[in-house]
Amino acid sequence: MAPPKKLVAVQHRVRRMHPLATPMSRELRRIATANPDEIRAFQEGRLRAMTRWAAVASPFYRQWFRREKVDPRGIRTLDDLRHLPVLRRNDLMERPETFRAYPARTMWEAHSSGTSGRAVTVYRTPGSSVYEMRVLERQWSWFGLPHAPHRVTLGGSDFAADRPGNPTEIVPGARQLLVSSYRLTPDDLPTIVRDIRRFGPDAIDGWPSSICLLAELLYEHGERLPMRAVLTSSETMRSAQRALIREVFGGPIVDHYGQTERVAMAGTCEAGTMHIFPDYGIVELEPVPGVPDRWEIIGTPLHNWGFPIFRYRTGDLVGPAPAGGCACGRAFPTLGALDGRVEDAFTTVDGRPLPLPSTVIDDVTGVREAQIAQLAPGRFEIRMVPGVGFDAERIEQQYRRNVERLFGPGQELRVVTLDAVPRTASGKLKTAVVEGGGDRAVPAAVAEAFAGYRLGPGE
Repeated sequence: MAPPKKLVAVQHRVRRMHPLATPMSRELRRIATANPDEIRAFQEGRLRAMTRWAAVASPFYRQWFRREKVDPRGIRTLDDLRHLPVLRRNDLMERPETFRAYPARTMWEAHSSGTSGRAVTVYRTPGSSVYEMRVLERQWSWFGLPHAPHRVTLGGSDFAADRPGNPTEIVPGARQLLVSSYRLTPDDLPTIVRDIRRFGPDAIDGWPSSICLLAELLYEHGERLPMRAVLTSSETMRSAQRALIREVFGGPIVDHYGQTERVAMAGTCEAGTMHIFPDYGIVELEPVPGVPDRWEIIGTPLHNWGFPIFRYRTGDLVGPAPAGGCACGRAFPTLGALDGRVEDAFTTVDGRPLPLPSTVIDDVTGVREAQIAQLAPGRFEIRMVPGVGFDAERIEQQYRRNVERLFGPGQELRVVTLDAVPRTASGKLKTAVVEGGGDRAVPAAVAEAFAGYRLGPGE
């Protein structure tokens, strides 16, 4: 879940004014033109430095190296990663403070249940946040976006979730116009369109489900909002969604993959290929037992000195990577299609669509697993499994506050405690599911217009 608005503004100012921002950009541009041997040398240099630092500054790794009698100076190449332990979500759920190399007050804290429904707590330094922003801006530059572009952002912003007030808001220092994902309604559309046009954005940025909801409204009302690019993350897009977004906003769709733990990042290039960003983190792909042509992403970040972690299981699965080199000419490794990040929108009691509804369980700690289900429009059930620090009354109150703040008043919510959250037939734990009569109908005109759409080469 996003941090408070004032903190967001401070974070964006830090990203712009950080003294290392320009050197970081220079280094990232250099690596983008490097050959595979140069990229590997960069990764191994960072790995050696971070391993030695973690062995001294991180309580978890200091204890592990001593207990296992492993010399951190022996971790020198990518092949040596196998000597380090693989981390799982439980490690960050139960003892995040043992990984910190700096005091918590000097870093930014985040919580998320991601796609697993199990909340984790992580930290990152301001410098790490700057580096991440520069990595994204490098990707955006491939599509002609300027440095620090003006962006319209739809990502679950809850400043207007309770209905009163304006559905948009400018974040000082961020060059961002936030549009509340919970106010994408016909009544609010004129205000949203007016504010976006006044802002004059270069790009629209956010969850595909939110961007698609806005695109549906604009399409139905005969409106178009041309953008130089559409920046997406967090969800998989269907072909018809991509077609609708391209029709309404015009610009290329620029997708990127990441996690709250920030252990790996990937993004599309101009040719439409998803590339791993090797300067952000080392990615290992581990075959999934019993599931052919599926690999789990294991990430080792190379930028967050305040919270060093190695070989973290993300729980995210990918299919086979494209064969051969990419037409963009970069030596960055390619990544197959991500599996398991599609979430259908929920519907409120008054008919409003709710994109990426699992945000209501993201910031709740003390549970091992959680899932929100829509039983009918405006009727929801949150299923939780006790974890470390479980307090049923506190957690239920927090869930109810989140639902009222994000979904709006008048919703019906039941919170139940289980021994385990039900899995899908393939064994996945989905953080948000639509059950019973909860499906939100796609507008008929939109569905008809894009029903037969298929992606073309490189699109």
